[in-house]
Amino acid sequence: MKYVCALAAVIIAAPVSAADEPPPIARPIAALQQCRTLADASARLACYDKAVDALSAATAANEVVIVERTDVRKARKGLFGFTLPRIGFLTGRPDNAQDRADEAELETTITASHSFGYGKWRFTVEGGASWETTETNIGFDDPLPGRKVLLQKGTLGGYFAKVGKGRRVAAKRIG
Repeated sequence: MKYVCALAAVIIAAPVSAADEPPPIARPIAALQQCRTLADASARLACYDKAVDALSAATAANEVVIVERTDVRKARKGLFGFTLPRIGFLTGRPDNAQDRADEAELETTITASHSFGYGKWRFTVEGGASWETTETNIGFDDPLPGRKVLLQKGTLGGYFAKVGKGRRVAAKRIG
């Protein structure tokens, strides 16, 4: 299984040099990488043992968290539609085509909905996210419970909702 370490991007993006001390949270990973440079096998083994102990202690103290890629995708899916602070593994550069697709749209099922007049709707999808249409559009299918909805990221931070084969309308996440 592939694992993602929230610190890996920090270490790769900012190589460690003698003048550049790594951030405190990245030190256990930098220590492991440093062991590779030792030529003597017994010194290298001792270095690895020490570095692994430090990494294990940091993990036990929740200073370093190792997250599976599937958990990151699940978190991103649950946060779709929210503007997030820059948290590397949640909002960082997508690693592959699947991650890029996950950031662009979400297809899910409506669990509850109600009209609040003038052709606008408020609906909840699987996972508990609440959305609201911000415009009316003839041809937009009513977002009734059990129906599929496609939520798409638009330009300039906007979103669109499309229910079934109906037309898409502007929408926003409200909860």
